[in-house]
Amino acid sequence: MRARVAIVFCLLMLLASAPAPVSAHHAFAAEFDAKNCADVVGTLTKVAYENPHAYLFVDVKGEEATFQLSSTSNLRRGGATVAAFNASMNKEVTVRGCASRNGEKHRYAASYIKLADGVVQRVGQDVEGVFGTKIWR
Repeated sequence: MRARVAIVFCLLMLLASAPAPVSAHHAFAAEFDAKNCADVVGTLTKVAYENPHAYLFVDVKGEEATFQLSSTSNLRRGGATVAAFNASMNKEVTVRGCASRNGEKHRYAASYIKLADGVVQRVGQDVEGVFGTKIWR
């Protein structure tokens, strides 16, 4: 009886220590086209800091464009806080974004944003290799 209890206990401990499945994080190239990037100008209407990404919503001539940003922790470390975005709320901004591969209209991955006060803030991956050059300033 003791041996049976010991075996059951060991099996339960083994099961409890097994790693839980983790949902895989997508690659940039799986969702967005790095060869189809453009500056999008419009009015910043909403900022959503969610996990694992933050999102910007920009009104572009009456249509809403959604921009996926980097992780919220990366944004905070880089100075792209909710307060920094809120200062440009309902004002014109320019966002550099790469279009969605699935054909979803007005959905982008953002690399940087020029806020209403002229400050340029990095908010995503440098898939075009422009960070550190005059192009993105």
